[in-house]
Amino acid sequence: HRSPLTAHRPPPTMKTLVNIFDPNEPLAAYLFLKEKYAEGDKVLFVSTHGERQAAQVYASLLHIPESLISLLAFKRDEDRYIYDRICQRLRSRLSPDEEYWVNLAGGTRYIALAVQNVFFAFNTTFYYTQTRENLIVSSFFTDDSCTRTTDIIEPIRYRMTLAEYFTLNNLVHDLDKASHTPLRSFSDASHIFDRFRSRNLSTRAFSAIELLRLHYRGTKRPLSIRAIMNGDDRPKTVRVPGIRELLTQLSFVPRQPDTLLPEEIDYLTGGWFEEYVYHLLLRAVDPQEIALGVRISRPGESHNNELDVAFIKANTLFVVECKTGIATDHLFNEIVYKSAALKEAFLGMACHSYIFTLKNDFDHRLARVANLMNITLCPKGVLTNRDELDKVTAHMIALTHEP
Repeated sequence: HRSPLTAHRPPPTMKTLVNIFDPNEPLAAYLFLKEKYAEGDKVLFVSTHGERQAAQVYASLLHIPESLISLLAFKRDEDRYIYDRICQRLRSRLSPDEEYWVNLAGGTRYIALAVQNVFFAFNTTFYYTQTRENLIVSSFFTDDSCTRTTDIIEPIRYRMTLAEYFTLNNLVHDLDKASHTPLRSFSDASHIFDRFRSRNLSTRAFSAIELLRLHYRGTKRPLSIRAIMNGDDRPKTVRVPGIRELLTQLSFVPRQPDTLLPEEIDYLTGGWFEEYVYHLLLRAVDPQEIALGVRISRPGESHNNELDVAFIKANTLFVVECKTGIATDHLFNEIVYKSAALKEAFLGMACHSYIFTLKNDFDHRLARVANLMNITLCPKGVLTNRDELDKVTAHMIALTHEP
């Protein structure tokens, strides 16, 4: 598309991809560049944020020389944040000898209106990146009055990895530093799930799980089962008399005789449920990538957050918090608030958050609390009902708009 003012000018010599950039919602700009960028193109970000480093992640992920990336910022607290002045500054940066491909997704409507108004007078093709549907729509005006348009809809073929998604959202992750795959098979996790579903564990076995969780989870070295049982591994160590009974009832055979490795203690105290959910979603949803226990943080921060199960499908991120048991409503509310805060502060509102738990929710009261925070609860009654569980995973697939 060429506007009427530029229809008779000679062909442009270079192309500039333009994005209305919002660092809090970077996906639209990234997918547009992934689909449309060609070597040698220039990139212009129009933004209400003045931090150039916010755009540098694109240079790294897309391997674009930083010399080809420019940022035109309009800070809202400045006098220059006035429509006419925004248009003037935009015009001063444009050239009739260039071709512009403008992505109108992202940023504020105020900026989008100014961008569309100014660029229409230049040699411009307008696009809109619909991240939820994985589509790019381009509009071509068919007459000078701009009353009739022809839309061309293209699917976004590119599929992001988890690492890309986290990096794009300015997050440090450990995907390349640790294993994020299951310790044991789906069959092993399913056996334990069946035991918990039917509560087919003795009181001593349940007590052993709780004692392991409270006093041994997070240990850094292998521990003798005999020592755990008798509490004689080190001074003031808590005895777990039901440890062997627990291992027998769960059909759990340690890798090393009479020894539990740190990761095996983690598995027995809840890791098995995370692996069960991992295997279940891998089979039912078929994501591009799925990982267990991913740690994320902001650059320079020592505190990090762990995602029990995270997967990505068709550029859509899903995060699942896994809890075998939730003792009180207060604890449940804390889990919901933590998941909501994590989503808002780190993962973006486009992320879909879930809580999978073996706690019952007969009256759907807990589900309503979760829904208020835009989180989906999948309690025991759903996990143990194949039809209800299929509805949850089918809805996950529907959210990705994967054909």
